[in-house]
Amino acid sequence: MALEKKKVGILAECVCDLPKSTLRSRGIDILYFLVETESGVFTDTDEITAENVISHMEKGGRTKSAPPPPEIYKKAFEKSLKRHDEVILVAISSHISHSCENAEKAIKLMGDDGKRVHIFDSEHLSTGLGFLVLRAAELAAQGCDSAKILSELEAMKPRVSTTFIAKNADYLYRNGLVSAFVKSVCSILSIHPVLTMKNGDIRPKTVILGSYENACRTYIKKELKGKKNIDSRQAFVTHVGCSVKMLRIIKSETKKYCGFNELTVTDASATISSNCGPDTFGILFVRTD
Repeated sequence: MALEKKKVGILAECVCDLPKSTLRSRGIDILYFLVETESGVFTDTDEITAENVISHMEKGGRTKSAPPPPEIYKKAFEKSLKRHDEVILVAISSHISHSCENAEKAIKLMGDDGKRVHIFDSEHLSTGLGFLVLRAAELAAQGCDSAKILSELEAMKPRVSTTFIAKNADYLYRNGLVSAFVKSVCSILSIHPVLTMKNGDIRPKTVILGSYENACRTYIKKELKGKKNIDSRQAFVTHVGCSVKMLRIIKSETKKYCGFNELTVTDASATISSNCGPDTFGILFVRTD
């Protein structure tokens, strides 16, 4: 006897920075971005890691990342539709990636089957995107239809807090996220930039002076202290090669200001890491309103 199809399948991209084990346990299929170096093109996470990318760039190498081409999205959609009635791709912000564009092209190649595929522009990245992926999977597991899931995600999207602090502005400048002037000032004055996702774009939020360890403590305090509208059920600490000592400090400082029921540490993907550089990290959570 054939197994009954699940109603809605959820697809995510590796730039959601969620552990594979988490995605697998929630029944979430994953698509991998591509990272190009002088040595070739590699599949993010599977063939190249954040550590590989940082090491390559520290030696003067260059990297370029991109979402999968439309053909790969098409295959992923078709594969999921064999097991589900409909599919939702929870995608990285369309303001900073061609992911949604490539996925839409894939849908146009699918004929009538394309009508069963839905693209949700998260307007986030990293585990900010991850929160929306997990919520979509939760709703799908409850038997919600695609319209209900998409509506819930749209309402949740503005409540997700995606911010991060970078040790310096060098990598941000290389990838066009800050100007040469900002990079120069940050370098001369030992300024550490804090960036945020706002309306789908990465924007400067503030800058913090002093040693990086103290700046990290200040960043966490500013993000969490006295905030009454934080959903304390879960937060992510997502980082690029932070030391064990630094992660211990980050977790300790985070718990000082907000007792999250679950505080999950995740590694940033190669794609995310190449844009912000080593020792970057963020405290990502959801607001209650």
